[in-house]
Amino acid sequence: MTKKHFAEELLNKYIQGSCSEEERAMVESWHLKDLSESNKIPSKETILLVSQRMKYALSARTGNTQPLQRTQKLWYRFAYIASALFLISLMSYLYINKSVHRDPLTVNRKLIDILPGSNKAILTISGGKKISLDGNSNALLAGETNVNALKSTHGILVYEPLKEENKNIYIHKLETPRGGHYQVDLPDGTKVWLNAASSLTYPTVFKDKERNITLSGEAYFEVAKDKNKPFKVKSGQQVIEVLGTHFNIFAYPEEGKIQTSLLEGSIKVVKGGQSKLIRPGQSATTVDSTTAISIAEADLEKSVAWKNNEFIFNGENLESIMKSISRWYNIEILYRDKAGKTKYWGVVSRNQNLSAVLKMLQSTGKVSFKLEGRRLIVMN
Repeated sequence: MTKKHFAEELLNKYIQGSCSEEERAMVESWHLKDLSESNKIPSKETILLVSQRMKYALSARTGNTQPLQRTQKLWYRFAYIASALFLISLMSYLYINKSVHRDPLTVNRKLIDILPGSNKAILTISGGKKISLDGNSNALLAGETNVNALKSTHGILVYEPLKEENKNIYIHKLETPRGGHYQVDLPDGTKVWLNAASSLTYPTVFKDKERNITLSGEAYFEVAKDKNKPFKVKSGQQVIEVLGTHFNIFAYPEEGKIQTSLLEGSIKVVKGGQSKLIRPGQSATTVDSTTAISIAEADLEKSVAWKNNEFIFNGENLESIMKSISRWYNIEILYRDKAGKTKYWGVVSRNQNLSAVLKMLQSTGKVSFKLEGRRLIVMN
């Protein structure tokens, strides 16, 4: 389900009064965000704008430019909600700025807020030499015969293709730290985006009949087509076989499972003598303890959200969300209470500071946070 359809469905349930408490809080927090995203008290014009958004959305749903009587009642209900949200926003503003007992996340945000991840990685070449890929400058990475690797200003490691004769083959390993991501263009033209806390091991030249690489963590692939050289990705005990396609692999060792989502083309998932083909729009999941391969419809938007610098929470539990946040912001997560079974929905940019993500989660009223250095304490 897309973000647009999900939002429309949720708003419709809210109008009909059939949504759960969690969903109600989510709808109201979305509109509250419109009112209170800045540090200023919202104007009457802002409240009117939010109210008009709801009115127009409702009119579009009914297909009427002039709402019917029932719709008019709902419109007044929306106006009342918008007014109530204004009061909540005003009270929050006064509390944050006047209260003696202030929220440490809010008061000290300029001092303790944590920046999002960025383009950074470590490249290990033959002999164990490590090269930092931080910074924005161009650099030709030398040190090996007949290997042309260029670090571009856009945070991309590019391997230039060489002629077949007299090629030396070296094994390189590209690693992103917690709080980092990076793109590499392999010698065959395949493009790979690495998420935080991930690594990719590959040869500098694909001379064999197969193009074999190894992944730990998460990566998105756009594989260059070559029917004579299948492209294979090994993650744990699983192998993905492709000829040319677009797919995402989620394979963090601590998760105990590997999920492969296919956007374009076709791939074969192989594990322990078992193999299955998946088509675009599907995902294959394997777990460490068995050789079984499960096929299901994929939430593609969510699967590649990280590549588009977004967090998409589509009914996720808090523990799963915290793992993603921990990797991206390079923080330690501690639970004062049990994580609980509350499900969360929402979209937030990964380009924002940590406080913006926490604010969205806190708006549900189900969880709160305390930040101590790079340690985040989660409280129900």
